[in-house]
Amino acid sequence: MPGLVVSFMNASRIQQMESQIRRQMSDKGLAARYTFRDIVHKSDIMDKTIENAGRYAGVSSNVLLVGETGTGKELFAQSIHNASKRAGNAFVAVNCAALPESLLESELFGYVEGAFTGSKKGGKMGLFEMAHKGTLFLDEIAEIPLTFQSKLLRVLQEREVRRVGGNSVISVDVRIIAATNKNLQRQVSEGKFRQDLLYRLNVLRLYIPPLRKRSEDIPLLFHYYLQYYSNQFGYEMPILSEGAEELIKQYAFTGNIRELRNIAERLSVVHSGYMITEEEMAGALGQDDIEITEYTERPAATGPSYMMYAEGKREQEKQYIQRLLSEYGYNRSETAKAMGIDRSTLWRKMKKYGLQ
Repeated sequence: MPGLVVSFMNASRIQQMESQIRRQMSDKGLAARYTFRDIVHKSDIMDKTIENAGRYAGVSSNVLLVGETGTGKELFAQSIHNASKRAGNAFVAVNCAALPESLLESELFGYVEGAFTGSKKGGKMGLFEMAHKGTLFLDEIAEIPLTFQSKLLRVLQEREVRRVGGNSVISVDVRIIAATNKNLQRQVSEGKFRQDLLYRLNVLRLYIPPLRKRSEDIPLLFHYYLQYYSNQFGYEMPILSEGAEELIKQYAFTGNIRELRNIAERLSVVHSGYMITEEEMAGALGQDDIEITEYTERPAATGPSYMMYAEGKREQEKQYIQRLLSEYGYNRSETAKAMGIDRSTLWRKMKKYGLQ
């Protein structure tokens, strides 16, 4: 660009920025919470995956995490960061699919005051600057528009950014961990992803297996999340009948851990009694042809303590339905789908709890 004057930030300025970032990390949530110890498993394939990830944590090379939706790619990204020399510095996560192309550059690289109409006074630090000395996690990297990929490639190559509307070049020391559920080599062949950018990202590759390839982990994970939600909702953890446990072992879990967690949360709210039956599990998995989720009193479950328990369960179900209705913008079809029930059952429950 003719007449462009480029000034590099000196070391003291970079140090001042680092101190400011560190102070703001807690407030902004720029910290990785999880470690390899948080990965619930007992399968050999996960042992090997964690072993490889631990080896990757020992170096500063970029990592590409590959796996289906819901397999826990961010869990691995955070664990790698926390096991690395960058632990204690910022871990910044961004979902590339959630950012429109018009905002990608200003969010990742930042902008100076007056860069565009509505820009923040004093400008704004980009995510690369915020992740200086730390890790930047680029989730769903395949969704980065082709037109922006060359700009991202340049930053990865030169290890420097220029804020939108600015002239100063800012050096950044950032480790990139990217994640995708797509075949990026196929994307390259189809002209949707740059080969040179793939080379930069795919230095170390880690494949996260889906649940169907680690089936022995499914009961362990399900019990873990049942315990988690039971504690959160203030109830004793229900046990699984043999038939219910057999169903989850056979279920495909195409949504992987995300789907399993959703079902465990649902059952921790809507099950009746101390045991999750095969019928209740079938209902939660969408494998029933009848409605299972209505509460029933059993001969052995009577008296004041049971009535208090049942009332508590009803209140918890009401709150659960309210939360999902709000989350899905009061779209009954989407709410019913999330609960694993049909619209008519949801309507009856809404009427029962005065939620129309």
